[in-house]
Amino acid sequence: MNTTMNFDQMTVAEIAIQHPSAAHVFNKYQIDFCCGGKKPFREACEKAGVNPDEVMTELFSSETNSMPGTIRFDTWEPTLLADFIVQHHHGFVRRSIPQLYELIAKVCAAHGDRDAYLLTLRDTFTELSEELLLHMEKEEVVLFPAIKRLYEETRIPVDVTPIPSHLMAPMKVMEDEHEHAGDLIKKIRTLTSNYTPPASACPTYRVTYRRLEEFDQDLMQHIHLENNVLFLKVKERLTNAYSVN
Repeated sequence: MNTTMNFDQMTVAEIAIQHPSAAHVFNKYQIDFCCGGKKPFREACEKAGVNPDEVMTELFSSETNSMPGTIRFDTWEPTLLADFIVQHHHGFVRRSIPQLYELIAKVCAAHGDRDAYLLTLRDTFTELSEELLLHMEKEEVVLFPAIKRLYEETRIPVDVTPIPSHLMAPMKVMEDEHEHAGDLIKKIRTLTSNYTPPASACPTYRVTYRRLEEFDQDLMQHIHLENNVLFLKVKERLTNAYSVN
């Protein structure tokens, strides 16, 4: 990472896009780079209650120590990116939800009487899961196929292909749903003290928190790729091809 880069002129989403290793640092400090990715770097740090200069130092370090070949998703074609999101992130969500349901149920059964917040955690995760499953289905059945059609038919007049020219509204709906999912994740972080189990927690309790944290981090990257990379590319294409604002 170029230490002369002026972070004050960049949003956190731009930093995460141009320097993928930054996502780990942002997750560590709970800096919202997906739904809140349009915020300037220092403003996002201050909102998260962390020192921007300390975060910047860690960003430089993470870039220096990052493994070669870090993926720059902003260089990918939107159709490939959409497929990756479905196969990697949607697949992860669908695999993880039943596993987490089982873990949370066990922890609630064993410790729910003592730790009442676990019941709220269970209900919050259930709400998040149900919303994500419906959300992903809408993307896979409606939105992503329409995005692919946009890139296949850009030379056809808009009156012949009306669907691609009306993608702004469904993308906005998806972004709003991402925002709500982010709010639910933040509630889970608060309930779990940022995934810090009690000192007396049993192994299942600890595994549950660790798996929830992994789910959180994957979802942040998932939403970031959609809001700040895929949807941004589509919006630019619509503006250029169809004069859609």
